[in-house]
Amino acid sequence: GVSNMVKKHGVWYLFLAPTFILFLVFNLSVWIFLFVLSFTNWSLLGEANWVGLDNFFRLTQDEVMASALKNTFLYVLMYVLPLAAISLGLAMLVNRAIRGIYIFRASFFLPVVTSIAVLAIIWSWLLIPRPNGPLNYFLGFVGIPPQGWLISPKLALPVLTGMTLWQRAGYFMLLWLAGLQSIPADLYDAAKIDGAGNWALFRNITLPLLKPTSVFVIIIATIEGFRMFAPVYILTGGGPANSTTTLVYYVWQAAFSRFEMGYAAAIAVVLFVIVLVVALIQRYYMGWGKDLY
Repeated sequence: GVSNMVKKHGVWYLFLAPTFILFLVFNLSVWIFLFVLSFTNWSLLGEANWVGLDNFFRLTQDEVMASALKNTFLYVLMYVLPLAAISLGLAMLVNRAIRGIYIFRASFFLPVVTSIAVLAIIWSWLLIPRPNGPLNYFLGFVGIPPQGWLISPKLALPVLTGMTLWQRAGYFMLLWLAGLQSIPADLYDAAKIDGAGNWALFRNITLPLLKPTSVFVIIIATIEGFRMFAPVYILTGGGPANSTTTLVYYVWQAAFSRFEMGYAAAIAVVLFVIVLVVALIQRYYMGWGKDLY
C-alpha cells in the first residue's frame, strides 16, 4: 500500500521534497497565475478585470502578432538545423588528441560565456551600415556594395540569426563532443580494417550512435529558437518595420512598454502551446522514448 511505499522510500521523498517545493513555488504557481492573467485586463496598477477570451480574440486581429509568429518560425528554421550542423562540425574538428586542442575548444566556447550585451556591442560596430563600416569595407574588396544589415527589413533577421549561431555553436559543440567521445574507438578501428572510408565511418557509425545526442540537440535548439529575445531587444528593438519582432519580444513589449499584462500573458500562453506542440511532434518523429538510450 501507500504507507508501505512511504516507509520503504520515505528518505528519498525527503531528498526530492526541496526540488518539488521549489517547482511548485517558482514554476507551477507562476504558470497558473499566467494562465489566469491571460483572461484579464491588468496594467500592474489597480485590480485585474476579467475579460474572458477577449485577449485571445484580439490576437487573431493583431498584425504585429502575425509578424511575430512569422518571424519566430523563420528564425527557428534558420537557426536549428544550421546550428546542429555547425556545432557537430566543430565537435568533430576538436575531437582529436593533438597538442593544444584544449585551446581551440576554449576559443569556440568563449562566445557562450561572454555577455550577450558585450557581443551585441561588438556586432553593432561590425555591422555599421555605412560604406566605411568594418564589414561593408571588407566586402567592398570583392565588389559587394554596402549593405543595410540591421536597418534592412530583409537582412535584419538573418543577421541576428548569424550572430546567435556564432554565439551558441560552442555550447552545442560540447554536447556533440560528449556524444562523440562516448562512441567506442574499436568500432572505427574494425570498420577501417574492413576498408571503410571517412564518409562510410560517419554515415554508418557516427550518425547512428549519435542519435540520442541529436534528438536532445534538436529539441533544445528548437526551444531556444522560440525563446529568441536578447539580440532583438539590444540591437533592433523589433525593427525595422517589425521585421525582427519575435513572440518573446512582443510579450515584453506588451507587458513592459504598453503595460498590458493580460494581453502579454495571452501571447505567452500561445507561445507555450506552440512550443509544446512542436516539441511533441519532434519527440514522435525523432523517436524520443525509453528505447532511445
